Parts: sequence; C-alpha cells; structure tokens
Amino acid sequence: MTRKIVAHFTDTHLGQKLVMGGAIAGDKMRYDENPEEHQDHLRSVLDHMSRRGISDVIFGGDIGTSKSVPGFFELLNEYNFTTSIILGNHDTYGNVAQYCSVGTNTIQGKLCFSHDDGHLKRIFLDSSDNMVGDDQLAWLARELNGASNVALFLHHPILEIDTPLEQSGASLRDRDKIKMLLASTDCEVSVFCGHYHMIDEACDGSIRQFVTPAVSYQIIKQADRVRVDISTFGYRILEIDGPEITTEVVLLTETS
Repeated sequence: MTRKIVAHFTDTHLGQKLVMGGAIAGDKMRYDENPEEHQDHLRSVLDHMSRRGISDVIFGGDIGTSKSVPGFFELLNEYNFTTSIILGNHDTYGNVAQYCSVGTNTIQGKLCFSHDDGHLKRIFLDSSDNMVGDDQLAWLARELNGASNVALFLHHPILEIDTPLEQSGASLRDRDKIKMLLASTDCEVSVFCGHYHMIDEACDGSIRQFVTPAVSYQIIKQADRVRVDISTFGYRILEIDGPEITTEVVLLTETS
C-alpha cells in the first residue's frame, strides 16, 4: 500500500472582516467587507503545507466574498498542489465551478464527486445551501454501495457538537438523514468538515467525525455564548495508509 499525506484546510473567509463580538445574523456570522482580510492567514497555511512536502490538499468550503474567489484560486495556483474543492454556505456553485473541474457524477448545480483508490473511497458533498438535499443523498447512497472504507468531506458537521454555535441554528438542516444513511451501511466512515471554526472529534457507531480548525479565526467551543479567537488559525493533516487514516491538527498564530 502507498502511504499518502493529505491536508484539509477550510473556512478562509477572504475579504470578510468579522463583526466583533461574534454577532450572528440568521445562521451566519456577520461580516464587514475588507478585501485584505485573512489573506495573510491563508498564505501562512499554504506555505506551511508546502514546507511539509504536502501536495494533495482539500479545501473544505467558505472561500469568502464573491470578489475574493478569483484571487483565492490565483494564490492556490502558485503552489504545486493537487486540489479538491468543496463548497460551504458562503460559496455559490456559479462563482466557484468555473475555476475547478466538475466531475461526471456531479448532481446538477451541486459540486459533488468521488475518488476510489481501491482501499479508501473519498466522497465530496456540497452543502452550500445548508443542506445536502434528496438528489445528493440518493447519489451518496449509490456511492456508498459496495464501499467498505470511506472518507467523507463536506462543509458542515454531521454529528452533533455541544457548543453555542450549534444552538444558534448553524447546523446542517438534513444531517439526521445523512447520519441515518451512513449508519445503515456496512462502511467505516471518517467525516472531515469545518464550518464551526474549531477543533473537535466525535464518534457514533461506525462514523468518526473530525472538525478542522479554520484558516480565518476560531470559535471557542465551550463558552456561555459565541466567542471568537481571531489570532489562531490552522489546518489538519491526514495520513492515509490503505484504509487507515490518522490525523494531526496544525495550529498557527499571527506571531508564529
């Protein structure tokens, strides 16, 4: 078996300056527009991945403002990365799909696709409208059929997390349907997600879930209300050896 090293990074929020205090409008944090916001964090993360010799990277969604999308891909293209892209709730299919290859299995208007190396199947879902939807669920069921080990990448967590952000209404609207589908299969599933801007690991039966810290800023998991840490950022490294996956969280600070 060939050992592979993959980096998962997410939630860059380029051009989106957080309204201080962690204010939430509906199910989204509130932002002011600032074209340079979080550019330095993204550059630091990409440089760090490159120095680690990582060439296979997965972006977990929420690029930032629509104006920031071309610059995001221009910056990525400065590195020798093979990049997979999934969409978050701050992304739109039309803005992003023109910059990346859309696979033949893509549901109309959804950026979903899969790769199978014979040992581990990687499946990528689009939850940009805060849900996966019935068409993608049906596609996912077909992709899971016959698979034994799956790494599932999407923006939103599937398993519950005890944090004020979850109580604010930021969770995936149809996550119970996805959880039921995953639990009904014979697959061992490792879920990799972002959206909550924090580090978390959870397990429920055959489902393991890993929440990757954000490139932009962190949300404190245990707090009396939504609180943020704007100086810490990071990503997650996946070491894939056949069907086995181990992970390492990399945290950086503005002074490191």
